Amino acid sequence: MLWTGLVQAATLNFNGTDVTGCSRSGSQYTCASLSLADTDAIVIASGAAVTVNSALTITYNQGLTMSGSAALTVKGNFDITNVNPNNLRISGGSLAAPGYTFSMGAQAQTISANISAASINMGSNNVNVTGSISATGQVSIASGSTIKGPISGDTVNILAANSQITGDITAVTAITVGSGSQVKGNLTAPTVNLQASSLSVTGNVKALNSLTIASGNNIKGNVEGGNVTLNDSNAYITGNALVDHITLGWQGRVQQTITCKAYTPANPCSCVTNNSGYAYTDPLGPKCGAGTQAGPDHFQITHPPTALTCSPAPVTVTACADAACSTVYTGAAQVTLTPGGATAQINASTPATGIATSSVSQTTPASNVLIGLSSTPATTGALVCKSSVDNSTTNCRMAFVSSALQVSGAPRYAEQDDGTAAISISALQASSSNPNACVPLFAGQNKTITLKCSYADPSSGTLPARIRDANGNLIPLGVNAGSACSGAGAPVSLAFNANGVATPSMLYADVGTLGLSATYASTSGSDSGLTMTGSGNVIVAPKSFAFSAIATPQRSGLAVTPVSPATVINVSALNALNKVTANFGHESVTQAVSLDRLLVSPVFSGNNNPPVVGSVLFANNGNGVGTASGLSWPETGTIQFTANLSAYQGAALPATGNSANVQFIPHHFITETVGTPPMACQSPLNCVGSPAGFVYSGQPLNLRITAQNALNGTTANYDGRDSSLTAKVNLQGYDAASGTMAFPPSNPSGSRLTDGSTAQNTVTGIAPASFTAGIANTQIAYRFPGAYAVPAGTTALAPPTDVLFRATTTYSNGMGVSSSSVSAPAFPSGGGGVEAKLTVVTGRIMVPNSYGSERLPIRLPVQVQYWDGGWKTTTSDSVSSFTQAAVILVNCSKGLASSGNSCNGAVKAAQGTYTVSTGVLPLPNGQLVLLAPGLAGSVDVSVGGFPYLPSTIGRAVFGVYKSGPVIYLREMY
Repeated sequence: MLWTGLVQAATLNFNGTDVTGCSRSGSQYTCASLSLADTDAIVIASGAAVTVNSALTITYNQGLTMSGSAALTVKGNFDITNVNPNNLRISGGSLAAPGYTFSMGAQAQTISANISAASINMGSNNVNVTGSISATGQVSIASGSTIKGPISGDTVNILAANSQITGDITAVTAITVGSGSQVKGNLTAPTVNLQASSLSVTGNVKALNSLTIASGNNIKGNVEGGNVTLNDSNAYITGNALVDHITLGWQGRVQQTITCKAYTPANPCSCVTNNSGYAYTDPLGPKCGAGTQAGPDHFQITHPPTALTCSPAPVTVTACADAACSTVYTGAAQVTLTPGGATAQINASTPATGIATSSVSQTTPASNVLIGLSSTPATTGALVCKSSVDNSTTNCRMAFVSSALQVSGAPRYAEQDDGTAAISISALQASSSNPNACVPLFAGQNKTITLKCSYADPSSGTLPARIRDANGNLIPLGVNAGSACSGAGAPVSLAFNANGVATPSMLYADVGTLGLSATYASTSGSDSGLTMTGSGNVIVAPKSFAFSAIATPQRSGLAVTPVSPATVINVSALNALNKVTANFGHESVTQAVSLDRLLVSPVFSGNNNPPVVGSVLFANNGNGVGTASGLSWPETGTIQFTANLSAYQGAALPATGNSANVQFIPHHFITETVGTPPMACQSPLNCVGSPAGFVYSGQPLNLRITAQNALNGTTANYDGRDSSLTAKVNLQGYDAASGTMAFPPSNPSGSRLTDGSTAQNTVTGIAPASFTAGIANTQIAYRFPGAYAVPAGTTALAPPTDVLFRATTTYSNGMGVSSSSVSAPAFPSGGGGVEAKLTVVTGRIMVPNSYGSERLPIRLPVQVQYWDGGWKTTTSDSVSSFTQAAVILVNCSKGLASSGNSCNGAVKAAQGTYTVSTGVLPLPNGQLVLLAPGLAGSVDVSVGGFPYLPSTIGRAVFGVYKSGPVIYLREMY
């Protein structure tokens, strides 16, 4: 290692000791410059800070180690791009290049550090950074990167595909996120562009100028924007959207409320261009409402009808944004409740629920106590009160009593009877010695309590709660177990324990917030005349979800279809006995059911598992059965769609359910020739392909076959490592003009695909094992039948033929995948494929006849030609070549044969490589040279070694006079 050209060392340690070439103050180092030898390394201990006053580049075999709070600041461009990942051991600290560029990532590097610079470039080889990334200029992060930390800059570009970002992204000018990337954090910039496809943002997005959401992308959060565009198809926002204007492309959706910033009550959707295909009245269509006001419209208190004087009564306070309380106020608010003076703070932090819990209390009994609140900010509407038992509107009055029953129950799943379904009923009264303390009644006794159930949310139902009494009998709180809750309820014998608490099991076959009220009225015994009441709520959630049948296989990227004759895919909310819970979907607040997937196959390392597209919606008239719409997956393989509920009515009661296995196959193939054709098109040919050109019949070419989804993205799981891929991909040549005739021309018939080798082995397709990440490359050739230099009249020569190369495969159920753009029964309408096209000609090498003196070499102007009703020089061929070894000399005659020498011994071609130029071996020195044999005679000459350019046979005559006066040699005298 060289420091300022003076000292060489293997490792330089910045650990609080002096370092040659650098000044030190404590653990702070300043170095004018730094130049490292090939294998040198830098080690900076935690707490040490190093400043280098010039540019720094660390190369492959050099190293950098940092930990804890170590800091490295470079006042110049800072480049660790090519450092071997094994030599980059950064587990903490900071890297900075203030005013300059920081670069990393040509290797698969992993570091934990905060990075800051004027501009930051993350390379293209799976960079993994844990820490903040901050630039005053541009941040560029290449595909496959994993960043765990916030990102900020003037512009932030998450390039290409499949990056994983966990942290907020903030930009002064613009944010661009590439397809397939996953962002878990908020995005804030004037302009945000989410590129197609399979991109997901879990967080809120604020883009006051413009926000573009490309096809197949989703934002799981709220959006605030200027001009917001959801492109075709299946782009969606799960939260609310506050916008200047929004355009919904085909199947584009905002699942919650759209608010136009220029809100007009007469036309709430005035800023919406609805091209989604869903009408405004459709459950999936846009829903518009008013924007957030300066303060809440009013508050709503949800309270029990009765409370004990010895214990505060719980209440829920909701800040309502409108008179109907259809939306909540999302700002901050402080309330003080009466009686009792308890406070409640409603927070504006994300997510802003607009709800807080508090209590009211009073120590003296009274039957008609007014409850209320004061707030900051103040409201414009009057206070509304609701009963916590059945959600009915009250007069904001409640009773405080000295003795009462308290009813409560932990949230539970519908119809789950596993010991978790108990409710709690306590008989309590105020202590005679301390009015603020409650003491139990009925300790160790059995008492008959009249229990009633009611429907709080949803406000109606068809099934009763059932209570298991002290004898183990299940008592319905209705006329029978199949009827609704009744007003009369049912008397139930309950066993109270030593603490005065009864804990009977409660079952409910449906879902919702169920109100339970209890009454004890004694007419005999020591407590004759004692009357006590109490009420409470129990949240009952669905246990699971079930999908209706989905047809399989499905095409990657297309909307999923159900099994015929069904027209929609249903998702049912079920109880623990797998019965539909009809109340699900009727709740006052929509319960968010998210769509996800479980990857079944393929299971090879590095498989691709992008998010699914679509949504699950339970409409108010669905009676527990929702609709899964817009379902698609942009990959190949087998998945199960999942419906997930993370919580129900605020209770941590997750529920999930899977569909049956659904196989996804490519939507189509594309075929492409790799590289430019060997011969550019020449007049009078009209060649196909881009760029236009041609090949000789039998001439090898490289063909690339790519499996793609309906959005024209490569399906990386179509890979030879997937053991379920067993059918080969068939390859055929078709007429390029119509795409319907296989292996043209019709005369002569019998064209075929070969491997382009000398043997010209027939090729019918390629094995799935040839595919890697959705792409296969293979060498093929298109060969005409016997279309070469044959005796006149025996076989027709094939004219120039325009050929397209088609790839197809068929799955076990008959569904097929094709590169064709033409509809066919086994393929989706319109095909979707793109096919390589190329012009194929019959070619040959033409070796002419010639003659000359046996004492001089003969030069043969060999040509390459193609057939187009006659043989024409291939003027665009400047690549065909051969060597002396390919020259064939046979049929020696006259003196060449009688000399006793073999033909090749008597006459030879000159050493060297012969390459045509514009179709001809060029004059004077590029022509095929036959060396002078010194003997008179003749020899047949041809050129071999080309499976795609057969040779004519030319005769070379040495020392034999042709007719007419010819002088081969004259002496000067």
